[in-house]
Amino acid sequence: NGLLDACRELDVKVLAYSPLALGFLTGKYTADSMPSGPRKKLGEKLFETEDYSSLLAVMRSIAAKHDGATLSQVALNWTRAKNTIPIPGARTVKQVQQNYGALDWMLTADEEKQLDEAASKVTTFITPDKNPFPKQDINTGLIMYDS
Repeated sequence: NGLLDACRELDVKVLAYSPLALGFLTGKYTADSMPSGPRKKLGEKLFETEDYSSLLAVMRSIAAKHDGATLSQVALNWTRAKNTIPIPGARTVKQVQQNYGALDWMLTADEEKQLDEAASKVTTFITPDKNPFPKQDINTGLIMYDS
């Protein structure tokens, strides 16, 4: 949408919010093993076609070329390749270590291109108007996001 280009022109760094796509770019979830709650609806939509699985396959192929790299590290390095600053979440020490391990290596230009091409074919994502997450905080009434 031009945001990243405008930020580059202005020398403004972009924070990549949810670079692991709520855990969906970690390989943790499969069509047979979904998260619970609102994320389950996201997962069901993602796995409707082979596009998302194909993206994960490309990520696995790239991870295999980087001595013990995880899908999380591929995802984080993908955001770094775009000159953004990823801000991943982590619930365990192991996840923190995996995230930190992404700093030990970088994607090649060809790997970035492979990921871009695979991602461009993923059409089974949920648009903001169909997002299953609450748009308003139940305690404060504050709007959490508007798009």
